[in-house]
Amino acid sequence: MGLYAAYRETFNNLQGARMAEEMTERSGLTRRDALRAGAGAAGGIAFAGGLLGRAIDAMGAPAVIGDGPYGPLGSPDSNGIRLPAGFSSRVIARTGTDIGPRPYNFHILPDGMGTYKTSDGGFILVSNSEMVDLPPLYEIGAASIRFDKNFNVTDAYPILKNTSVNCAGGVTPWNTWLSCEEIDRGKVFECDPWGVKLSVELPALGVFKHEACCVDPAGKQVYLTEDLGDGCLYRFTPDSYPDLSAGRLDAALVQENGKVNWVEVPDPQFTGLTPTREQVPGATRFKRGEGMWFDQGTVYFATTQDDRVYAYDPESTYLEVLYDGVALGDEAPLNDSDNVTVSPISGDLYVCEDAGDLQVCIISTEGEAAAFCQVNLDDHRVSELTGPVFDPTGSRLYFTSQRARFAGEPTSAGIVYEISGPFRKTRKDPKPKDRRKPTLKVRTLGKPSLKGLVKKGQPFMLEIRDESMPVEIEAKLVAPLRRPRGRGSRQVTVGRKRLKVTKGGRKQILMTVNKGYRNRLRQRQVAQARLIVVATDAAGNRTRVVKPVSFR
Repeated sequence: MGLYAAYRETFNNLQGARMAEEMTERSGLTRRDALRAGAGAAGGIAFAGGLLGRAIDAMGAPAVIGDGPYGPLGSPDSNGIRLPAGFSSRVIARTGTDIGPRPYNFHILPDGMGTYKTSDGGFILVSNSEMVDLPPLYEIGAASIRFDKNFNVTDAYPILKNTSVNCAGGVTPWNTWLSCEEIDRGKVFECDPWGVKLSVELPALGVFKHEACCVDPAGKQVYLTEDLGDGCLYRFTPDSYPDLSAGRLDAALVQENGKVNWVEVPDPQFTGLTPTREQVPGATRFKRGEGMWFDQGTVYFATTQDDRVYAYDPESTYLEVLYDGVALGDEAPLNDSDNVTVSPISGDLYVCEDAGDLQVCIISTEGEAAAFCQVNLDDHRVSELTGPVFDPTGSRLYFTSQRARFAGEPTSAGIVYEISGPFRKTRKDPKPKDRRKPTLKVRTLGKPSLKGLVKKGQPFMLEIRDESMPVEIEAKLVAPLRRPRGRGSRQVTVGRKRLKVTKGGRKQILMTVNKGYRNRLRQRQVAQARLIVVATDAAGNRTRVVKPVSFR
């Protein structure tokens, strides 16, 4: 269950309602206070009585201040990171330091990250570089770090070069990395995390100051944020999914009740004089769109200038405020919200802070916002935390400090940290994919005759067994019909039947002849035919059986 869905389930029952009241009291705000703050003090999009109000009505309340599932932070560890009890940190990479056997001199200003499962049980961690393209020193746009199944680094290499200010991006369901340029005429680049294929420029996704993106595989669309104080929220619909080279770019117009209308951007590649974000009159403005993540039917994204996290439901097309730091007041744990990710094993949302007290915060599926970890402010005071992402198993969290500067060191350095510990697992493991074909047996009933087939049809008995119901059945009766004037014969489908079987067992079907073939069968005295039956289960597995039929 996703965080957004879990909110609804929690707050739509009495126990959830009581919990919401307790949390609201703990934060020192009433629901009316939160609504007032969200409409006024938050700045950004003021949906007074609308978006924030709808979120309160539907979910009990947006996220509120709490302890989170892991409790308070402890003292700084050897890396200067404060973590809950049972968790520990490790440095994976540092700017200017060689990693991997090639070796690879790790890039400057690491930002957005993504992970990919590999066939050997390990995974790949992709990291962007937010540096301006100044070859040859800083030519890297993105690079990969490869891990084995025991979390040991085994390789590192660049996957994107000669781009500028690659901030965040997004993973795709087809295992590529979308790297986004955060410049006025920025573009999106599709990269191969394995480093085999060349990167591809994707101007169809818009030319603007990109931040992050995510892919909705069900809707077959890409969502994108824009890192400006008056930026838009975009949606890209490819002409031929998953090919992203061509398609339609829309900008969001959010109504007061939170419903989103999508309007086409006329010149998404900014070939004229009007910037992309100015091309749709009335497009909703967001206060610096930042990190974005798709999880179980919901698009999550953050806005930095108003300390918010949003949840968008593509199916209903409604947008809601999931977290509002301004409304929660001075005690709000999460401020300057930036990059986001979702735990694949719990559905909890993790959000990095762009500034302030430099924490990675958690918004739990129970609706509590709390600090999860914090770096040493003395060493990271001019930095920001970026790129949170879990490894594919959900057992370790990675994030970066982009510009750490330790005492006695002349320059700052980007650092990739790994957090391990007792991350909770509340989601059920997905069932293994059914790869077993349906069991299908076909038996002819009675003694077939051509006269009986033409007049009444021929009955058959199907016996079906499968673990992925329903099973779709397509049966075709194929007979050889002689051509006129002795020119041979050809196979013709003289009858067809389709049905859906919802329960395994025996199923009788009657194959009849299409009206146009009845006289031809009588006249040409067909002696044999074939019944071809194809069974396709809900998992897509197919079984094909051909049953010969001889007529008396």
